[in-house]
Amino acid sequence: MAGRRIHEATVTLTIGAVHREVRIVRLVATGVAAMAAFDLESTEDLRIAVDEACVWLIEHGDGSPLRLTFVTMEPGRLRVTGETGLGPYTPGDADLTGLVAQILAASCDEHSFDAANGVARFTLLSTAHDAAVLSTAHDAVVPGAVVRGAGSGARGAPESV
Repeated sequence: MAGRRIHEATVTLTIGAVHREVRIVRLVATGVAAMAAFDLESTEDLRIAVDEACVWLIEHGDGSPLRLTFVTMEPGRLRVTGETGLGPYTPGDADLTGLVAQILAASCDEHSFDAANGVARFTLLSTAHDAAVLSTAHDAVVPGAVVRGAGSGARGAPESV
């Protein structure tokens, strides 16, 4: 892709650590996916992965706000990170098992979750299903954006990021 203009756009969002505010994160995920030229199916996969990751943060957090960052890396590729203060937990709580691990394996390319040093965090990497077409058909030039809000209160087996 030599000669292509790739602009990395970043959107940040802060919400309260309550389940009802996760819908705001899903809306932002939809908008950022559109900026990265995701197709409808890839956008829905991203929304599902982000929803699961935010619920994990709420369940492992100390009740402090969730801070999320969405980064468009190239046409059809996004990285989403999130973090909050770590609540009481026992070692191994950060491990994903069962249905959540299966959902994330099907809805994003890579994911990692960590609960250490007073912080619960996740990283998701997602690629649009038609990213090969996007990388040759489009230049990605997207201005940066910042969203801030205050709250009230199959793609393969799982991989580490």
